[in-house]
Amino acid sequence: MFNFLNEVKENIKIPKELGFESFNMINISGRLLYVEGHLGLVTLSKELISFKVKKGVVMVEGVDMILAELNENTIKICGTIKKVEQL
Repeated sequence: MFNFLNEVKENIKIPKELGFESFNMINISGRLLYVEGHLGLVTLSKELISFKVKKGVVMVEGVDMILAELNENTIKICGTIKKVEQL
């Protein structure tokens, strides 16, 4: 099965030590963040949403953010997304 995000990652040669091979993330214009491959929520507020990934935690900072979708594999965050950081 074709996976667009995996094809992009392979073609731009993202170093494996960055840890991005375990999850996929798309930020659309700072208004929507879509993540595949999370391992659970850590923090949930309008200004900070964080979730576990295989090699750490991803922190999303913003304004008026809402968790629009959450299931066992995907997260969709809507709002004004200011910063996304993997710890």
